[in-house]
Amino acid sequence: MGSSYPNNVDSAATLYSPADAFSTKPLETTTTAQVLAGDTTISVQSTSGGFADAYGVVSVDDELIIYTGKNASQFTGCQRGAFGTQTAQHAQGATVRANMVSGFITALQSAVLAIENELGTVVARNYVRAIGDQVVTGAKTFQDGANFGSGAKAATGLVRLPNTGAVKWRKADNSGDLGVALNANDHIAFDAIVDFAPGQTFGSFSYPDATTTNKGIVQVDAVGGIAVNAGVISLANSGVSPGTHTKVTVDAKGRVTAGASLAAGDLPSHAHVAGDIVSGAFGVPRGGTGLTTVTANKLLYSPSTDTLAELSVGSGLTLASATLSLASHTHAESDITGLVNDLAAKAALAGATFTGTLRVAGDQAFVECGPFQTIGSDLENMLKRSEDFSTVWSTDGGSCTVAADDTAAPDGNQTADKLTSNGDSAKIQQQVAGLADGGTYTFYIWAKVASGTRRVSLAIVDNAYASYLAGPTQVTLTTSWQRFKITGTLAGGQTGLWVVVRNYTGNGDEWTNGSAIYLWGACLQEGSDPKRAYVRTWDSIIARNRAGVALGAAVVSGIDSSEAPLTVYGPGSNLTNGMLLQVTPGGELIIAGGAGNGYRFADLGNASNPSGWAGVLKVKTPAGTTLGYILLYTNP
Repeated sequence: MGSSYPNNVDSAATLYSPADAFSTKPLETTTTAQVLAGDTTISVQSTSGGFADAYGVVSVDDELIIYTGKNASQFTGCQRGAFGTQTAQHAQGATVRANMVSGFITALQSAVLAIENELGTVVARNYVRAIGDQVVTGAKTFQDGANFGSGAKAATGLVRLPNTGAVKWRKADNSGDLGVALNANDHIAFDAIVDFAPGQTFGSFSYPDATTTNKGIVQVDAVGGIAVNAGVISLANSGVSPGTHTKVTVDAKGRVTAGASLAAGDLPSHAHVAGDIVSGAFGVPRGGTGLTTVTANKLLYSPSTDTLAELSVGSGLTLASATLSLASHTHAESDITGLVNDLAAKAALAGATFTGTLRVAGDQAFVECGPFQTIGSDLENMLKRSEDFSTVWSTDGGSCTVAADDTAAPDGNQTADKLTSNGDSAKIQQQVAGLADGGTYTFYIWAKVASGTRRVSLAIVDNAYASYLAGPTQVTLTTSWQRFKITGTLAGGQTGLWVVVRNYTGNGDEWTNGSAIYLWGACLQEGSDPKRAYVRTWDSIIARNRAGVALGAAVVSGIDSSEAPLTVYGPGSNLTNGMLLQVTPGGELIIAGGAGNGYRFADLGNASNPSGWAGVLKVKTPAGTTLGYILLYTNP
């Protein structure tokens, strides 16, 4: 057994409690039962008298035993075989004595030795005395409130550092090794400086240069930079005379080492271009005989190299306020060979543009019309049923259900359609033929949802429905109408395509089973520029034709004997091409009617039978097949 110090502070459990050797109380007793080698409780006649109350030492035969507590007839918490003795079995009636000499002196001896070993000798002691010079070895922790001297210590260092070795701590006059001290105001003062030997560093700092070991962190570069003069750190003179210098020399550390004025040779050669001149007066060509003033209503030109001259404004032109304009003038019709704008103004067509040919014949003019019964302009709509998705448009086998005219469209009319998905592959699409070979086309459509937002995709697919020409491009629908667009280009040799609005799972679209979207105003226009207008269409689609435009009296005519001079189309037609009425080039009249066949009223003929009929009117199908005759009667 031994002391717990210095690792832990001793207690009665390690130093024990001595018995009172001078009392009249007995220091012996006897066991009342056999004591086995492993017992921790020993029963005796009495524990009163000179036995310590806790942590006492007793002997039974040759065994010393430490007990931690007792009651009237027992020692409890016994630690057997203490102080190197052997644990043994003891008989009933064995003598139990209080041992206060050997056990207690041994414990006290152990504690004293532990304290001395921790403090050390005078030469190598590991503590700091309050006075005198001492050397502290090893890392020590000072307790809160530790005092080192008192009052002003202007002449006595709190910490004394040596003036020897590679790192020297010394006074400014090198007279001693005084370190940290308290000045007259009881403020800590460093009455010492630090010298660094060449290449010496102080601590494992990362600055000024973590990769360099040949400079101390406070070493001063002898060439320029920071200097120390009379104990004051300052910026050393660079050797350059003070003043303003237009040209300086800088070393690798950014320090100015020389200064001078710019010379002509310092400027690099440079060839000026027109873009270099952004302001200032107009310059006469270098070396020329240019003008110093310019007369009003005159233009400048250069008749020869390095020369400027004035040019008079010709007849019909006006130069005013630096603006050249064409004066008001007239043209005879014979002058017009291709002045579309002049003719359009005369025909009250100002502001219209045409992709077809504008033809002139006397007072008559006509423009080409598109295959979808629209003027052949950049607003022509190549799609059929632009505002009705319940017919012509394909749902790809019922992938969605169309409710026509379900809600108000962007123009305020109840013409927008509701399309409800019947699965996760909802699709509405239309195939378009007769387009320009390899042309570029833009598909526009208005769309929204009733609430929240929903994502769908737009696409343009080739005519064979084998590959995408554009998209699928995802758009986000909101509760407000938005017009979306997508542009694609046909490959060479292609003249048809499909336009598609669909739920594309690859884009994470949300037009899933049972959800609905609203569509209106579908349009396919040639080109890639956004158009703010388009032509509404129905089912009508025929070859491109030309329609007359009246310039004087109303005249309807065809361009030649193969073109119908008048055709009327409308959504109420029961013919497959949407035609309501047409006058053929041969003068026949076709009208819609019947169960979808329509009628074609052809030539008039004589009627010889029955008697009294004046003639007959031939009736044909729209395709030209004769159905029969209508008899005309002259004598009722």
